[in-house]
Amino acid sequence: MARLPDPLSTLTPEARSVYDKITAKRGQMRGGPFASLMHHPALAEKVGDLGEYLRFGATLPGDIREMAILIAARSVNQAYEWIAHARIARTEKLPDDVIERIRTRGDLSTLAGRYAKPARVVQHALAYESIPQGLQDEVRGELGMTGLMELVILAGQYRMIAGVLFAFDSPLQEGAAPPF
Repeated sequence: MARLPDPLSTLTPEARSVYDKITAKRGQMRGGPFASLMHHPALAEKVGDLGEYLRFGATLPGDIREMAILIAARSVNQAYEWIAHARIARTEKLPDDVIERIRTRGDLSTLAGRYAKPARVVQHALAYESIPQGLQDEVRGELGMTGLMELVILAGQYRMIAGVLFAFDSPLQEGAAPPF
């Protein structure tokens, strides 16, 4: 096990301020990426700021945002991230069949029109591939340039969060079963 000790009981006042800022939007940290990241509060704050913007301040509709996060989680089999965001995806009205298709690694190119193109953008970003111009143009037409950029950054942000979860062997949420 590569787990780090729980830093929360030893936070300095400055670190406690970062912790309070992060948990104000996300709730308490019980395991997960920020429990590990709090070993470096300044870095946790920067990562938290980007995540907070992407989840709570960006332009993408919630269902498409959560679909992108689930694709990123599934691309590396990150169960903690999947469990947390599958629940949010349902709240954001991402259809169960889309969630299941991502979970089972089904063909995302045949998703309903609202989802297929953004899913392909995320897949290209995760594969470190150029997004074909036609696809870029179509997604820009549907979600704007900001939506296109947010999809790419979401892919990278949640791949990074998956890396933190894996690196420090974050356990699954209490009572959760592995989704894959």
